[in-house]
Amino acid sequence: MARYTVWHGASSSRFQGRKFATVHTQPAGPPSLDLDVGLIYTYERQFMTPLVSTLANSGPGLNMRLVLVDNASTDGVAEWSATFAKTKVVRNQRRLGYAANLNRVLEVARARYVLLLNTDMLFDPPAGCLARMVRFMDEHADCGVSTCRIYHPDGAYGYPARRFQTLRAISARRLGLERVFGPSLREYLYQDKSIHDSFACDWVSGCFMLVRRQAIEEVGLFDPTFRKYFEDVDLCARMAQGGWRVMFHGETYCYHYEQRASKRLFSPDAWHHLRSYVRWIRKYGLTPPRHLADDQPLGRAA
Repeated sequence: MARYTVWHGASSSRFQGRKFATVHTQPAGPPSLDLDVGLIYTYERQFMTPLVSTLANSGPGLNMRLVLVDNASTDGVAEWSATFAKTKVVRNQRRLGYAANLNRVLEVARARYVLLLNTDMLFDPPAGCLARMVRFMDEHADCGVSTCRIYHPDGAYGYPARRFQTLRAISARRLGLERVFGPSLREYLYQDKSIHDSFACDWVSGCFMLVRRQAIEEVGLFDPTFRKYFEDVDLCARMAQGGWRVMFHGETYCYHYEQRASKRLFSPDAWHHLRSYVRWIRKYGLTPPRHLADDQPLGRAA
């Protein structure tokens, strides 16, 4: 298993269960910094300007910083670096995969919370999504990662909170067998829950992950051996193993221009998805540990 390190000064190794990262900690940055917002830019220019501008206006009252990872682009990220009052630019010398780029954000994060986003996202500033989500995390001290309602531009709901995959759910979703395995798909997508409620879940989509930096320092970074897909599922599983809740908060929302390249059955992305699922099974088995129940105490201080 790959081993890598996030540097924060004086070292202390933490290994629990399937953890693989050595985490080095130092006193946090300015305590007034509430949120680091991480974005990875390759060549998604058509999404970046509306995303960055709506992000900057979605956190009233928060002390925020934008973390821009320039994933070895030729045009750079200068035009967006002045949108936030505080910006950190990280430049890659070579193109990195998604999990490795997310780790680049987490390596430089200094805020209490870090928002990890796809670039094909959009926010509605009057909804105050970022401020509401930070308040939710403040109110749930045992929550290590959370997400909100996510809609597609046509108004369809994206179901960002999900249960761990089963073969039945994957068959329904990937092979078009909804009529056969419909109940399994509905369970997978938490369709038994109201999208306006808040609840603990198994995992949340990597397009919007609000993570508590303390939790990341305990459970480790994203596993870059999941080169594409399942890196978000894996992190959420390790959060649960480490005693942190993964939660969905239905009070607020944002939008996702989801590409779903892996939806085409015979495509490179579908192959990457399959390979990552096989790796997931090898790591956790067909019956991975379920998330802690809502009523199960964790013993963490509120």
